[in-house]
Amino acid sequence: MTRSHPHTRNRYAARPPLYGMVMVFLAMAIVAVTAYYHLGWWSIIGYAIAAVTAVAGFALAFRDFS
Repeated sequence: MTRSHPHTRNRYAARPPLYGMVMVFLAMAIVAVTAYYHLGWWSIIGYAIAAVTAVAGFALAFRDFS
């Protein structure tokens, strides 16, 4: 059995904020494409997907701030 050192850092600790910011920029891109094409009812779905993506990305990007 191996034991990890108590001061061993998680090597993936910096990833969630990066993924969060990518998701926020993806949401902005979805809004830009949706606004450009004016697809009627499909636009509502596009904006809803962008909103969910932005909220999830914001939560991942800024979850470590108290």
